[in-house]
Amino acid sequence: MTTSASLFRRVWQPLKTLLSRLSGVRMVWGFVRSDGVYLPHTRVSNHSQIVSRERLDIGDHVYIGHFSVLDASGGLHLGEGCQIAALSGIYTHSSHVAIRLYGRAYALTGHKQAYFEAPVRIGAYSFLGSHCVVLPGAVIGRGSLVAAHSVVKGQFADFAFLAGNPAQVVGDTREIDEPWLVQHPELREHHDAWVAATSAAQALTP
Repeated sequence: MTTSASLFRRVWQPLKTLLSRLSGVRMVWGFVRSDGVYLPHTRVSNHSQIVSRERLDIGDHVYIGHFSVLDASGGLHLGEGCQIAALSGIYTHSSHVAIRLYGRAYALTGHKQAYFEAPVRIGAYSFLGSHCVVLPGAVIGRGSLVAAHSVVKGQFADFAFLAGNPAQVVGDTREIDEPWLVQHPELREHHDAWVAATSAAQALTP
């Protein structure tokens, strides 16, 4: 359950992240979204970077591993329960053409031509392995798995198992999960609960 963060929580949460760096690389529990909602089960590394935090739409139970970069400048949605492994990058803008066009004028120019922005969406309970790169405009459906060192561009349906550069569908995570659910039937209740909840949430999304 998410609640509005108190003034103390809004001040303490970013300060806690900064202070934690004194004791090395570690995960920090709790996250205050830009709209003031407190996500108690979200964990973010104290050595990961979030760019344009105000444009990050993030659910609870999210994990963002060490030394990852999340660029939300073009709009970034991370669904409930997403896990982003260490040393990964999610990007919602690109300046690779604009820097050549503007040269030394680039840093002094506000609105630039050939400066691309596109939002990224990663569905609930998806997992990105380490060293993944997600490019502007990518959509990864819920319950997906992205293999380490993959480069994701384009749109992919729910429960996709993605791998490669560029990433392609190499399987279906439901086929991976089913043997485990058969072997451990007590887990099916948990699995089906998030699937049902996120299906309902998708239906309400315009």
